[in-house]
Amino acid sequence: MTQFATLRSDLENKEDLVWFDSFCDILRRDKHPSTHQLGQLMGIEKPNPENQIRGSKFLIPFDKRFIWACINPDLLPTDTDKPIDYFAIAGKDFSLKMSDILDRFPDYKTKRNTYDGGTQIFFYPLSNEFEFSGISFDIREEPEDIVDIKSLIFHSVAFKFGNNLIEGRDGYSLRR
Repeated sequence: MTQFATLRSDLENKEDLVWFDSFCDILRRDKHPSTHQLGQLMGIEKPNPENQIRGSKFLIPFDKRFIWACINPDLLPTDTDKPIDYFAIAGKDFSLKMSDILDRFPDYKTKRNTYDGGTQIFFYPLSNEFEFSGISFDIREEPEDIVDIKSLIFHSVAFKFGNNLIEGRDGYSLRR
């Protein structure tokens, strides 16, 4: 079994919160995560028969609790590896509690998503020990409809990388 296959199998057998903690560990700065490595670990490229311009590389996740994943930059296997700009993964069989995320990352902002609707919960700033600089969770509820923010459940997570915080119509983002 290759190193990626062993790590992949280990991740697939973890409960969701333990998966999240393990994945954050993979993305520690001292482990030098790269776009090619993360792509090989998380899935195979989703076919693009019509050669649509996507902006991200969409993956069919190996882990069956997820229905989609995407990574930036969109590199061909022959391209020189580059630092990760963005990685997101989602699935109805995956869930994280806001209260658990708060235990790990206490600083967050909320932002109405005027582009798609709903609310973004954006954890930022984060410890410098991680390669990622922010974590984003999008929910369908509008900010005024959130009764107890600590009781929220997330079925997707987006890891954002970069030093420059940008506020847009759809929430916060980071750029290198």
